[in-house]
Amino acid sequence: GLHMKWALITGASKRLGKQLALSLADLGWNIAIHYCSSESEAVDVVEKCINKGVKAKSIYGNFDTSKGIDEMLNTYLKEVPSTHLLINNVGNFLVKPVLETNLNEWHSLIQTNLNAPFHLIQKLQDSLVKNKGQIINIGVTGLSAVRPNHTAPAYYITKLALLGLTKSLAKELAPKNVRVNMVSPGVIDNAVDLDQVKDRLPMHRPCTTQEIARVVQFLVDEASDYITGQNIEVSGGFNL
Repeated sequence: GLHMKWALITGASKRLGKQLALSLADLGWNIAIHYCSSESEAVDVVEKCINKGVKAKSIYGNFDTSKGIDEMLNTYLKEVPSTHLLINNVGNFLVKPVLETNLNEWHSLIQTNLNAPFHLIQKLQDSLVKNKGQIINIGVTGLSAVRPNHTAPAYYITKLALLGLTKSLAKELAPKNVRVNMVSPGVIDNAVDLDQVKDRLPMHRPCTTQEIARVVQFLVDEASDYITGQNIEVSGGFNL
């Protein structure tokens, strides 16, 4: 039954990741909540999930280095040997023009937003293939038409690359019945740059984390088994 199924959600201690954890727990998924700095928040999400009648664990992991990701995976695989769903939600954000972005910031964004998902997928692929599981990568609005991004260009570039990874993996894994999709939020109501953009929202309101979680719930449903390689935007017309 579904209660055997584990979902690993990166960066799930607060904000969007937390909402994804809670909404999947509502569907009966067991949830592994990865966190880096927010331990008490992660423990809180674990408790909330357990209260919904599922199993849940918090897993510490610093994604700044490959070694950090490996250490997290070693812990995770001991506790959860079989994964049905991986949601790559960790995405560090940087509001800065490209030429003002220093080399460390650039490498750090690529490491957390692109290399970490790649690394996790590599290590969890056996489990995902065995379980005919799936991968959902969290993107950002505006990836389908490649335009310059003025607010957070380095972040946008890492998400563009993540879309490329999503499509390539979807093609590679389709014969093995593993699906790979992307869900791309527009401006979320808890966005750090909400004040700068709220006058430009076509629906005059930001998106809620529940609205994004709704699409993730749709994708994880077995009735969506034929959908792969797609990027679904939840953006209310922003950046079209």
